[in-house]
Amino acid sequence: MKEFLNNLMNAFKPPMQPLEDGSIIIHNDYKVDTAKQPIHFKPALARHVVSQKIINKDDYIAFVTEYKTDATKLFYTDNNVQAVFNYIAVNNPDYGDSCATMPLILTDDYKHYRANTSNQIIQKDFIRFLKRMEPYIVALDNKKADDMDIIDMAESLQGITQIDSIQRNTSNKFTIDATVRTGKANVEIPRIITFEFPIYTNDRELTTRFETELFLSAQDGVFVAELICYNIDQLEEETRRQLTQSICDGIEGVKSYQV
Repeated sequence: MKEFLNNLMNAFKPPMQPLEDGSIIIHNDYKVDTAKQPIHFKPALARHVVSQKIINKDDYIAFVTEYKTDATKLFYTDNNVQAVFNYIAVNNPDYGDSCATMPLILTDDYKHYRANTSNQIIQKDFIRFLKRMEPYIVALDNKKADDMDIIDMAESLQGITQIDSIQRNTSNKFTIDATVRTGKANVEIPRIITFEFPIYTNDRELTTRFETELFLSAQDGVFVAELICYNIDQLEEETRRQLTQSICDGIEGVKSYQV
């Protein structure tokens, strides 16, 4: 009897039909009942989602400036800068999935410099390092260096066949008493070598100076070099801060956040 009564009552209920957006149509008057919509329902939107990676800083600023909206936010870390064009607003929920990212990429020159500092390197590798980094040597013992100074130094070192002794002279330079192909010679090497080059591929106009101290010792007739830049981590952090700040400042009207 109970089942019969339930069926009878249901027969007099107006028919109901769910819509694609989760709402319910009650067919007696076709009223839309949004109260029955699921709490976490996401309606289908006509939308264009951007997912773009850009390396160059100026290109990135131009791209974000072109596509930014009132909801755009900038987020930056030690590894990248990301613009989210449809970030969630208080009164306008969105998906937060339309974005442009600029990964922070180290230059090959900086990676090569780091790989050869704070490590002992043998004579031939030190000469190769000087030749590779020659365009970026701007000072020797805090005095402006010209190309011939660096070339002469590299060629003098390359001509050494036997190290007799290494000592620090009165001007704090290194004097190497050595045997060269033409006989005996004294080769003078600066103690402080200053390099200047970009750390990040994203902005090659943003350069950093690295004051680098050289240590030399003689081992088995050749010299061993060690280059030390005491504040290299601080310089990298400061340059990264400059780079990210220049991007944030270059995109007007968009708030930025460090995450």
